[in-house]
Amino acid sequence: MIDYFNDPRKKDNLIQFVNATKEIIREEGMQNVSIRRIAALSGFHNSTIYLYFNDLDELTALASVMRLQEYSAELGRLSLENKDDYDSFFLIWDFYCICSFRYPYTYNNLFFGKYSNDLYTILNTYYDLYPDERIQYSENIESMYYGRNIQERCMQILAPLAKDSRTRITDDNKALVNDISISCYRELLNQKCANFDTDTSALAGKFQKMLHYIIDK
Repeated sequence: MIDYFNDPRKKDNLIQFVNATKEIIREEGMQNVSIRRIAALSGFHNSTIYLYFNDLDELTALASVMRLQEYSAELGRLSLENKDDYDSFFLIWDFYCICSFRYPYTYNNLFFGKYSNDLYTILNTYYDLYPDERIQYSENIESMYYGRNIQERCMQILAPLAKDSRTRITDDNKALVNDISISCYRELLNQKCANFDTDTSALAGKFQKMLHYIIDK
């Protein structure tokens, strides 16, 4: 991505490209995003976009962050509550699942796409461009939200459960449990992507049952 920090014009152009991408995603879906359409909508030549982004995947990852707004707001509310680590873990996953199954293509692109190992950069760039959308969280939720990838994010909220007598989580098995949890979630997300009419609440409920089966004693 282009260095825009000392050039307001470049920052404005970045926002135009992201806004155009967001509009296409909202109105026609992730599947219909293309460099040609983004360029036409933003009023630039196709080649100009490649001066700002490495490729279309980087641009769509950045635009996909818009679909985190509802999830982010729920995390903000949770940050104000005095929940313990166990309850927070299941609530965070529940918020995430409901939102991701509502927008499966954009969540799949963001968390499992080409730039899914650089979420910290993607998120911070987005909120630098759209500061009004940034929400303040508690320290623990902040660390989770800005994790480098989904594995790091999930481990941030799973690791404290190793000290909880209600769980079977230990320091020795937490990495494996994290991988299993993410694999189960990804399978349900793929089901939603393959059949968008699959009931969102039913999928979220199914995943909660999976999590309790994996984690509870």
